[in-house]
Amino acid sequence: MTPSGHLMMSWLCGASTVSTKRERILITVAGLSPDVDGIGLLADWITGTTRFYHQWHHVLGHNLLFALGIATCASLLARTRKKCVWLMSFVAIHLHLLTDLTGSRGPDGYQWPIQYLYPFNHTGYTWQGQWALNAWQNHLIWLFLALACIGYIRHSNISFFELFGPRLDEAARSLCARLMSRHC
Repeated sequence: MTPSGHLMMSWLCGASTVSTKRERILITVAGLSPDVDGIGLLADWITGTTRFYHQWHHVLGHNLLFALGIATCASLLARTRKKCVWLMSFVAIHLHLLTDLTGSRGPDGYQWPIQYLYPFNHTGYTWQGQWALNAWQNHLIWLFLALACIGYIRHSNISFFELFGPRLDEAARSLCARLMSRHC
C-alpha cells in the first residue's frame, strides 16, 4: 500500500477510538512507523553502491517485536487512554503489515516478504495472491480510506491534516465544509 494509504488507515484507527489530537497522532505515527526501515533507500541513493533498502525494507520495522516496542512507546507518550493507544497502535501497525502483505508486489513481480518473527526467525512470509502496488485493489482501498476521512471531517470536524499543523488542518476542514454546503 502507498504511504498516503497507510497514513489515512492509521489515522482512522486513532480517530475511531480516541478523542485527543495527541493520541490520534501517536496511533497514526505508530501505523506509519514500519516503513522507517525504508530509510536505506536514501543511503542507497547517496552512495550508489549499497543495497540497504533491498536488504532491510520489510524486515526491521515489519515484525512483531517492532510492533510491540512501538505500541509500548506510543502508550507511554499518551496522556489519556494508554491501554487504548497501545492496542490501536498495535492494530494500526498490523494493518500496515497486512496491506503490505496483500498489495505491495513490485512491477517486476517481486513480492516483499514480511519477516514477522525477526530477529528470532528469518522466514519471510508472502501471499501468492499479492497484487501490485499500483493495482486497482489498492486504488479502491485508497478511495475508500479517503472517503472515510472526508466523512470524519464532515461529521466530527477533525482531519488527518492535523498531523501537519493547524493551518493545513483548518484549510482542509474549511474546504470540506464549503464543498458540502454547495452539494448538500
